[in-house]
Amino acid sequence: MEPKYRILADALRRDIAQGVYRDGDALMTETALKDRYGVSRQTVRQAIALLEEDGLVLRRQGSGTYVTHGPRRRSGVAHVAVITTYITDYIFPSIVRGIERTLSAENCIMSLCATYNRSDRERWLLERMLETPADGLIVEGSQTALDSPNAALYERILQRNIPVVFINGYYAQLRGCERVVMDDEEGGRMAANALLSRGRRRIGGVFKADDMQGVRRHAGYRSALEACAGAQGEVLWFDTGARQALWQRPQGQAFLRKAQEMDGVVCYNDELAVGLLEGLRQAGLSVPGDVSVVSFDNSAYAAMCRPALSSLNHPKDAFGRQAALRLLRLMAGEPADSLVMPWTLVERESIAPR
Repeated sequence: MEPKYRILADALRRDIAQGVYRDGDALMTETALKDRYGVSRQTVRQAIALLEEDGLVLRRQGSGTYVTHGPRRRSGVAHVAVITTYITDYIFPSIVRGIERTLSAENCIMSLCATYNRSDRERWLLERMLETPADGLIVEGSQTALDSPNAALYERILQRNIPVVFINGYYAQLRGCERVVMDDEEGGRMAANALLSRGRRRIGGVFKADDMQGVRRHAGYRSALEACAGAQGEVLWFDTGARQALWQRPQGQAFLRKAQEMDGVVCYNDELAVGLLEGLRQAGLSVPGDVSVVSFDNSAYAAMCRPALSSLNHPKDAFGRQAALRLLRLMAGEPADSLVMPWTLVERESIAPR
């Protein structure tokens, strides 16, 4: 059973988060809290001590205890938790490197975990974090096109005055969290226009349905096609479960058969685009002659495959650095804003005029 002082501290955190107490307001006196919650004076003092550690209140001798959203109280170096969907795969090592270098320069200890884009894994990690709270959290949400079943856990983290910065994808239902993301809708528009400007008009699209990046890239792709007379689209949607071996699955095979009628494809990322190139080759189609391909992230895959992929560049290291800088500001009690970073197209062999 959870100790009474922790239960009381959680109740006071909720009151502060919901605006019952605003910055500068005095908490109820120890006696009033004791009587209201039916606990001992010692329990009240232990609960207030937890709020002090969270940076949520400040005791003034002879005056009372006042609400103030300041930095969390720390002894020694700060601990930052970083939770991403993947760690060793694809572009994630570069993003993590940008985060780690920036945090290390400020003498922060970083812990790193992966959710594998699973909400149940994310829930388990957040629960462990609440048991031994970090001073800040950088997190990539899992399946962010859907409402998060873990929203209540994030609310508890925010109530403890632990700053949160989301990267790549975030939960629209949550308030009070900064984020660093790419301009995915504009990216989808840029990718489609790169093909349309080269006379391609029958343009397929491959997009991830359960992450907001895929949904927004599709929105940009769709708007570009709608703005171009005579343009047609054919979309393949997939989710996290179909990420592996997409082109061997029935929906991937069906898309490749329809590729005979396409002259361009916008692909969700380079990792999938490499498989797409092989699938098109096996279908007897040449790239970029028959079908031109544009993908996202400008990963190592893009330059190494043949033909080399034209890909929108994800700034990776700089992206991670910007997320870490914003978290450090929040941890210091300073304001920080969200950031939407632009894409740039790196042109290679996979696109050509019709």
